[in-house]
Amino acid sequence: MKKKACCGVALLIIFVFLSVSILPTFSQTQIPQWIRIGIYYADMYGSSRPVLETKIYAKGGLYIGISDDKNFITVANTQKDTLIVSKDVYKKDGKEGANIHIAVGRYISYATAKNALRDYLGAYKDAFVGYINNGYSVLIGSFDNLQDAKKLQSKLGGAALYSSETMVLVKDEKGKVLFAFDGQNSKFLMLIPQQENGIERIKVDNRWYRGRVEFKRIKGSDMTVINVSKLEEYLYGVIRMEIDPLWNIEAVKAFAVIARTYAVRNLNRHGALGFDLCPTDHCQVYGGAVDGTYGEKRAILAVDSTRGEIITYKGRPIDAVYFSSTGGIPTEDSENVWMYPVEYLRSVDNSKEAKNSKSSWTFQFTKDEIKNMLKKKNIDVGDILDIKVLEYTKAGRVLRLKIVGTAGEYECQKEATRLLFGLYSQAYTIVTDADVNVVDENGKVKRTRIGNNKILTENGESVLNGKINSEQTVDSSIYSSAKNDVFSAVYDVIYSGDETRSNSGAGGSVSAASTVKVVKEDGTVEEVPVIPTTYTFNGKGWGHGVGMSQWGAKGLADSGYNYKQIIKHYYTGVEIEKR
Repeated sequence: MKKKACCGVALLIIFVFLSVSILPTFSQTQIPQWIRIGIYYADMYGSSRPVLETKIYAKGGLYIGISDDKNFITVANTQKDTLIVSKDVYKKDGKEGANIHIAVGRYISYATAKNALRDYLGAYKDAFVGYINNGYSVLIGSFDNLQDAKKLQSKLGGAALYSSETMVLVKDEKGKVLFAFDGQNSKFLMLIPQQENGIERIKVDNRWYRGRVEFKRIKGSDMTVINVSKLEEYLYGVIRMEIDPLWNIEAVKAFAVIARTYAVRNLNRHGALGFDLCPTDHCQVYGGAVDGTYGEKRAILAVDSTRGEIITYKGRPIDAVYFSSTGGIPTEDSENVWMYPVEYLRSVDNSKEAKNSKSSWTFQFTKDEIKNMLKKKNIDVGDILDIKVLEYTKAGRVLRLKIVGTAGEYECQKEATRLLFGLYSQAYTIVTDADVNVVDENGKVKRTRIGNNKILTENGESVLNGKINSEQTVDSSIYSSAKNDVFSAVYDVIYSGDETRSNSGAGGSVSAASTVKVVKEDGTVEEVPVIPTTYTFNGKGWGHGVGMSQWGAKGLADSGYNYKQIIKHYYTGVEIEKR
């Protein structure tokens, strides 16, 4: 829409007084036309933040109005490019409180309230129309204390005091209040941009979005700002954030169908905050709109060419979970990461996955760092003595993990085995500075920790019995009773104990060698701690490992798979339906 000429004078607010269905209905079918995405809010995940005020821009001007799930009631067409939306609060002595206004009259429409406003503007330049208690009133004054508010109230006669912790103000760039909205019920304040070439584009602070923006003050999330976007246009902003839209187009199309399915399946996930999905990886990463880039054009192509397609299992949209990469190992069965088995989320081959920066990775922590990590999660096992992988899945991920400390033990399983340490995935092994190479009684080389085994020194004269943390002299009775636990040195040759100290372990107070000396293959001597002081996690992949691997989809597409084949590879027994 072309911007209207101002004829050399200041822009006037053109008020529109009728109710129109500018906001299309949110469909109750499986694929809605519109979706609500949180921009600013507060929730248990700490993934975003509420705001005191926000700056809204749209080339050609903005409509001000009130929305619910079905309709948009137009209040004003401002013809202003920029508006400020803020909480109606004052700050005093470091505290925030609701402003107090004098509410005059009660009107059934904005038009009648606007007419009444003219009678007060001569004496009260700061008067404005507000939508309060499901109706319209003229609001005069803005006070931070009851005494001053009552003085003005007495002059106006018959007027009521009004203050609300849910009031939102719409102001121009100079700070003049154009409209006030108190959303105590299911209604929202909404701003809609004038269309440009049939497209709605609106800027919230420094980021562009397609569609409209809603505002509401919700307890615990004050003030909440929401992007109301067409579902297909929302997907444009997801693809360019979640994957590289310049990849093979079949991989991008596969992801478009998956992202659409995920959105449909998870509608109203943040319903308590007034929107469907958040813009973070808790839902799907969403970056709004940046028109004109080649990458976005590719994202639009992928979405438009699969429009309306979703993935179903037995006729219902699936929970189309996805992740970044596995490092080439198979994907995982859902029950080995989360709680329950899901028929279409089965472990599948992922050997064609394209190489990426997280194909392999390493994290190293000291025992003290791990102790502090655990304490932050209210887990206290004392000083860390050992971390053991108790069980791996068939696909190669840690299923059960035990941490042993001087004050007890802690065992976790499934996804907690990576989240506990902030690792990229569950697919890892653990190496410590107390590990040595030994050969067992069957002649097999094994890497183990001194603190977990009885180890026979090369000269056969002593056993380092790490299991009970002591050094003993070998005699026939000891060797006979310990035979199944004894290892002889191979690449790292253990030959002596060093320094004794007391440890108060889970089994009580014992005497232990703090280090031993080993002779390495090259003849050098190295001290090795009996109890590990550092833990190195060597892993593969990034993410939970269930569903589709994004880098795997790229690898399959580059190998000649089309988008439907990619989807059916990662989700067992599914169908792709157009609805």
